[in-house]
Formats: sequence, C-alpha cells, structure tokens
Amino acid sequence: MKSANPPANWSEKILSECIGEELPPCQAACPLDIRVREKLRLMQAGDLAGALAVVLERCPFPGILGRICTHPCEAACTRNSLDQPIAIAGLKRYLADLDPDAVLSASPGPERPQRVAVVGGGPAGLLAAYDLRRFGYPVTLFEAEPELGGALRLYIPAHRLPREVLAREMSVVEKLGVEVRLRSRLGRDIHLEDLRRDFAAVFLGLGTHKSLRLQIPGEDLDGVMDGFSFLRAVNSGERPQVGHRLAVIAGGKAALDAARIAWRYGAREVHILYRRSEDLMPALALEVEEARGQGNQFHFLTLPVRLLGDRRVQALVAQKTVLSEPDAQGHICPVPVAGSEFTLEVDTVITAVGQTADFNFFGPGLAFDTATIFRLATDPVTLATQIPGVYAGGDLATGPKNAVAAMAAGRRAALAIHCSLSGQPLPEELPPLGSRSTRLIVDTRGAALTSRAKMPDLSPAARLAQPDAEVELGFSADAAQAEAGRCLTCVCSECVTNCTFLQHYVGQFPYTEKELVRLLNDRGAAEPLIPYSCHYCGLCQAVCPKDLHAGKACLSVREALVARGQGPLPQHQGIQNYVKWGSSPVFALSRPDPATGKATRVFFPGCSLAGHFTTVVHAAYAHLRQRLPDTGIMLNCCGAPSYFMGEKDVMLRVIGNVRSELEKLEAQEVIVACPHCHQTFNEFLPEVKTRTIYEVLNEIGLPAGVANIPPGIFNIQDACGTRQAPHIHAAVRQLVTALGHGIEEMEHNRERSICCGSGGMVPTVAPELAKKMTDFRLSEATHDLVTYCASCRARLSKAGHPTLHVLDLPFNPKWAQTKTAPPPPNLLRWWRRWRLKRYLGR
Repeated sequence: MKSANPPANWSEKILSECIGEELPPCQAACPLDIRVREKLRLMQAGDLAGALAVVLERCPFPGILGRICTHPCEAACTRNSLDQPIAIAGLKRYLADLDPDAVLSASPGPERPQRVAVVGGGPAGLLAAYDLRRFGYPVTLFEAEPELGGALRLYIPAHRLPREVLAREMSVVEKLGVEVRLRSRLGRDIHLEDLRRDFAAVFLGLGTHKSLRLQIPGEDLDGVMDGFSFLRAVNSGERPQVGHRLAVIAGGKAALDAARIAWRYGAREVHILYRRSEDLMPALALEVEEARGQGNQFHFLTLPVRLLGDRRVQALVAQKTVLSEPDAQGHICPVPVAGSEFTLEVDTVITAVGQTADFNFFGPGLAFDTATIFRLATDPVTLATQIPGVYAGGDLATGPKNAVAAMAAGRRAALAIHCSLSGQPLPEELPPLGSRSTRLIVDTRGAALTSRAKMPDLSPAARLAQPDAEVELGFSADAAQAEAGRCLTCVCSECVTNCTFLQHYVGQFPYTEKELVRLLNDRGAAEPLIPYSCHYCGLCQAVCPKDLHAGKACLSVREALVARGQGPLPQHQGIQNYVKWGSSPVFALSRPDPATGKATRVFFPGCSLAGHFTTVVHAAYAHLRQRLPDTGIMLNCCGAPSYFMGEKDVMLRVIGNVRSELEKLEAQEVIVACPHCHQTFNEFLPEVKTRTIYEVLNEIGLPAGVANIPPGIFNIQDACGTRQAPHIHAAVRQLVTALGHGIEEMEHNRERSICCGSGGMVPTVAPELAKKMTDFRLSEATHDLVTYCASCRARLSKAGHPTLHVLDLPFNPKWAQTKTAPPPPNLLRWWRRWRLKRYLGR
C-alpha cells in the first residue's frame, strides 16, 4: 500500500510509462522497421514461411539486404552485452533464399489517377517506386544506366551480391506495374521542369556518384584511380590493371571492396591507409577481417601526403596522425605528426575518400549554387525539397550512407507523396529514416552464453579461381535454426512472468501490464471478477524496472465499484464480517500493562495471529512485558482487508478507532506482528512509531532456555506487505539464525517474494487463480517454510507444505509438530480470539 507521492491514476501511469510494448533494440535500430523479434520467434517455432512474411511486410528486397545491409540491428542486439549478436542479416538472407520467388507476390493498390515520377533506380528509388505502386499510383521510374540497381549494381561486387539475386528481386517493381525507362539521365535525356509539368509529384533518388579527390600532389599520375570508377569498371565486366603493389586510401566499404577485388585480380601487396583508428573505420569488422585474411596490410592513423612518379605512380608518401579530443559536436579529427613521414613503393593507388552528387541536372534558374552544395536540402519530415512537388531522399539528400538508409528515405517520401496527393494528414507515427532509441529494458540474468553461427564461405583459392563467385555461402537449415534459437526474444514482461493473475488475463505478446489496464478500462466495471482477482501483492512493482504496480490499477477499479454500489462482491461478505467483528467490542481489547497500569508502547498482534496462534501471542506478550515494562496490549483489526476490497472508507474508520485507543492509552509506540498491520500503520498512522516484534526481539533478546534442537534448515516466505521493508527481512533472518537454524533462500525472496495465494482476498472469489499462485510459491520451496505472516502460514500449511510462523520457534516448544498442523477452522479461530480477549482482559 505504501507509495511515496502516489499518482492520481495508476491506469494512466501504466499506459504512459510501461515500457513493455517498446520496440526491441534490433527493430528500433532498423531503418526499415523490420519486426526482427517476431521473425526470429517464428523461426524458433519452425514457421519459416511466416518468418519470411514478417520480413516482406517491410522489406521487399530481403535477398539483397540480407547480403549487403550494414545491419545496425546487429550492433543494437542485446546479445552484444553477453557474447555475440544474432546473425540477423544472415538469417534474413536464409529465409529469402528458401523461397526466392516470394518477393514477387506483392500486388499494387487500387489505381489512383495521379502519376508520379521516380528518378534513380537505386535503393531509394526502388523502394519509393515499390511503395507508390502499393498505394496505387501510376509510377514511371527513370534510370540513367542501362540496368536498374544504382549503387547496388555499380559499386557492390558480384562476389558480395550475385547479379541473379539483384535482378530477381528488383523485377518486383516491374511486376507491380512500374514503367521503367532506362538510359534516361536527368539533365540530359529528361529535365526536371518537364517532369514537374507531366507528373503530380517527383521523387529524386539519384545517389552520389561523383568521387571526391585527395587534393594532394601527384593525384593525376597514371595508375591513380578513384574507387567508384574502379568498382564500376569491374561490375561492368572490365578487368582493370592493378599491378602488384597497391595502396587503397580510406576505410569504408568501397575501399575494402576495392582492396579485395584487386587481390583477386593479381595484386600481391595491398596496403590500406586510414587516417583514423581501426575502431572508427566505417567498414564492418567482418570486412576488415576478410581483408586481413587475404594478406592486406592495414596502416591506421596514416594520412597520404603526396604521390611520386614519372608519369605513372611509383610511390606514396604518408604521414602518421594522432586523434584530437572530440569537439563540441563530438567529431574526432586526425592531426598529422611532424617528422613521421614514410614511403611505400606502389604501382597503383585507389582512392575512396568519399563522394557527392552531381547537381548539374538542376539547370539554370532554380536558385541553387551547384558548385558549392554537397547534398540537396529537404524537409526533415516529408523529404520535400524547396521546389514544389519535388521530393528527394537517399544519398542525394543525406550524403553517402548505405542502402538500407536510402530505402528508408524512399519509403518515407512515398508516404509523404501519398498523403499530399490524397489530401490526408501525415500519420503520427511515420516510418523511420534511421535507427531510433528504445526505452525497453531487457533482463538478461540467467541467459546462457552461446556462440554465433559462422557462415561458411569460399576458400581463398576458390576466390582467386572464381573472382565473381559469391563468397558467403549461406546458412544450412540446422545452423539457421540454431542461430535463431540464440535470440533472447527481448521483452520487458517481468510483471507477467512473475504473476499468475496477469498470466491469466494477459494473453497477447509481448505480455505487459498495459494489456491488463486496457482490459480493466473496457471490461472492469462489467466483469468485476477481473479487478478482484488481483492478489495486490506488489510483486509486479518489485520486478518492474519502472516501478509500476498493476495492483494499484485493480484497486482503483475496486474502489470505483464500491462507490457505485457494485463492490465488494457477495463472496466477500465473510471478509466484511471479519473486519466488522474483529474491531467490535466482542473481540477488541485495549489495555495497559496490568503490572504497571501504563502503556508506553502497545503490542498489536493483529487479527490472524490472535486466532491462529493464541498460545504464541500469550507467550510473546509475556516476554515483551518482562523485558519492556509498561507494554500494553491491543487486540483489534487495522482495516487492511477492507482496503484491499476497495472499502477505503471502512478501513479509515477502523484505523481511526485504533488511533483513538492509542491516544487513550497515551502509547508512544506500536509493536506489530502482522506485516499488513505494519504497512497500514506506516501509511495511515505515520505519526505513530511502529516497529515489528521481530526487530524488537533482536534488541531485547530471546526467552531464556529456548530449545533450538533439532536445528533445521528453512526457506523463508517473506510477506507481501514487507516488500519495501528490508529491515524486516533482515530482522526475521537474524531471529531464525539466532535460534540456531539455517536458511536457504528461494529464488524469489525478500522484496521479490511470491504471494502465498491469500493476498487481495482472492481465494474467496477466484479460488483456482489463488491455487495457481500458491503452487507457484511452493514450486521453489525445498525445505520447511518459515514465515512471519499468519495468513501465509495458514495458506501454505493448508496446501500441505510444512510451514511455521517465526514466533513458533521461540514461543512454541512443540513447533516441530505444529509445522504440519492444518489451520484451525473459522469458528475455532473466533472462539480462540474471544478466549484471548477474556484472558488478557482480566
């Protein structure tokens, strides 16, 4: 019950703060928003067709991206913190290769009248055209080259992306009805103003095909070529002469591709120069590893200074660098080291230091200085340019990035064009343009460490013999299944995992408290059994990284039902009588220490202990009076059962009467035995000093001659009401060990203890659910149990597990026999309470 600054509405708090439905890290990192977790769940279940369908929802080119994606999903994978990330891209490729024609099953949307032009048949243009046809727009795709693909075809070698895979998956755009016009270069064969006139909207996905220069002496010598021209020549079927000693300048994917291809074409000494450190290289670690395996030599923190030669390059002069401290924007710059120059003998140099777009297609009169811009400015949301009706995305707008980011831009632009042409507002949740953050917190405790599957590849000899043969051969069925099985299925559903009530009512993955709250909002009033089935034990809050309490939401619904006269339920009549009678003059008692007539403090054993263990209450009170004179006694109810049923006004009336009795006794302190009494006093009588008898016994000592033979080993059942009271957990354990017994903790203990099943008054309305919770608790018990809640002791012993109240150990000489005794029936408990009152009231 205790909560500092409790929110006014727990349902709203859960809906706004629960992170259980946040994206898993892999999906959040994916620019195409692929539901990676769901794909891997289906693979684990053996549903490979379903897994591929999940990929195709948002990625129409899985065979392409499965091979060449920079896979930010893997960098974000939770397994990075344990061992190695899941091979997400490799598994996407595996699914695509299982059913290569599945990508061709897409169909266009209902036809719309407005025509849209897409300029550029690379990643951005392909996905823009695909999505626009799915919306139903007639699309004409203009491509400058003889074939579609853009950078996918021009710069990525066949050994990484086989041309049959590229051709097959790209053919889906024509199957959808996109009109493709090849050899149509913007600014030469077609013009922007004509497109604006003839089409309702234009998307520019031209990419960046103009290489940047090194700006060093000797760059114009023969044997010096830029990496993109080199790759374009290779991919068009040419075989450029690379000599025997080659230097590649830069550290990106193009540089590594050029180095590996040059090795295939006869270069036997390949030097790769990168001006920053290895960990800052844009290329993937796997690519660096493969280049090293081919014998390529890396020179990190190295800057080219000049090229030497007589007509043809013969040597490269380089200089070492150091990295500066990050500037205000976080940029780290390489700083040349004076006197560190050295020379490499080379006969070929390939540069790949960057690229930009050729903006000459704009033509005159469009207010752009095409000599100074490096990327085309667009609206950050819609990707619209300053030219009405013209949108742009991919490298043209962002500068050089990667294929998956370009595809994401094509998708965003297609949606923006659709909304503009159809007169619809943009949706609140837009497809991403890149990786996003996620609030999801994943508990990896207990996760087994596993090794990432290594994809088989061609031997170095086979690569030399077949330069265009695909190097990575793909996973086998067994390897793919094992790799998918490594997925942790990242969710935050600790609350549901640890609660049988939530498991009963929350059935939709990813299983969160939000689903319960939505159920309460929709059906809680009409089906009051739902809110009244919660144990209100607080375990959900204890395991929640956001400190959310589903029970509070249930309690709010209970209180609303009571306010409307719909609660408590008829089954609760016995509990209502329990509070009514327990606080009535027939059973209640308040009196000072009979020996002194004073009550500096009062022992408050609570309702249940007084009925279940009358002799223990006798003995404990006698010991307190002996060690702490002026200790009075109060037999009463704190009102907690009423609070749990939603009758807060009843509880306040009961606790108000307790306050009045304490004032009459002039008591300064209350010593409680019941955890719920402790909780109630702390929240609703904060002005009264309240401690448990377990803390007090550790201070004043145990009775003399307490038998601790035979010593036992116990599991401790911590009471729900003490989740936020670690000092009580410690006091109970100190008491048990002081009596000579051992303790073996259950997995769920202290603040994470499992409810015994009696919490929230659930047994009276949902006995089967209560039994599931009891079984859950006992599933971890390997020894006899000791608890300090009389209700826990009654519930667990009734279930057949030997259970003691901790006060049995010092105050019940026959505890070894008592631990197997069932709880007394109701009538006997009331008779015992009446007898206890008469005895103490003499």
